[in-house]
Amino acid sequence: MDVYPDRRVVAGSPVHVAAHLAAMGWAVTLATRVGQDAEASKIRAVLRLYGISEMAVESDPLLPTGSVTITFEGDSHSFHIHRPAAWDSLELLESPSADVAVFGSLIGRSPVARMALGRLLEQDFAMRVFDVNLRPPDVHAGTIHRGLEAATVLKVSNDELSEVARIIEKPAEARSVFGYGKNLEWLAVTQGASGAELWHRSGRSWSHPARRSTVTDTVGAGDAFTAGLVNGLWQGVAGEEALAMAVAAAESILGQRGGLPSIDRG
Repeated sequence: MDVYPDRRVVAGSPVHVAAHLAAMGWAVTLATRVGQDAEASKIRAVLRLYGISEMAVESDPLLPTGSVTITFEGDSHSFHIHRPAAWDSLELLESPSADVAVFGSLIGRSPVARMALGRLLEQDFAMRVFDVNLRPPDVHAGTIHRGLEAATVLKVSNDELSEVARIIEKPAEARSVFGYGKNLEWLAVTQGASGAELWHRSGRSWSHPARRSTVTDTVGAGDAFTAGLVNGLWQGVAGEEALAMAVAAAESILGQRGGLPSIDRG
């Protein structure tokens, strides 16, 4: 749950990405863990609204559903991720079969959840998408290393690229990241109001500017970008078109509160 100054809404990067992909026509399963509380019921209701499978949504008898307090400063925002939370105890003893796996870096803050990620990455997915979300102090270097080693697609912001490069002790440039991630085929770098770049292992790259938009808040824009990128790459479109699809998806939610897509999309 995202906690705004005036309300609490169902949110979080995994839910955002799942909902956007579902709105684009994908069959999506969300792997997470919630508490046995009223907010867990709200989350499950949203998953049903978007047609997202709950088969990998675990229920924790002790820990509360996760929550994040969001504070705004102009057009920017900051997060405070509360702990303990049920998703820290994600087990994922049986991973659902799928063509694509999308995972983030916050799962690394808990040893139990890190084991769940390990079980997930043992599966043979056609595409493994690592969406880096660095939220100090919840940054686990080992998860960054493991994610880069497994990923075929990596998405970072400009600032995250610099920090990831520091963690893997490489220069903050695409060539170095591809050199470290032996399975990596695509690298997307978001640049906020400046748009984004997409790099291919071959050395080709594309950039796409951002349109001038009325911004209500940017929460979830990066998650929408990830979903748009996955959708484009899976369809096999050219790099330039996949990047344009990702930027358009991010821009589609800038004029609203929260990161979930409009239910009539797709």
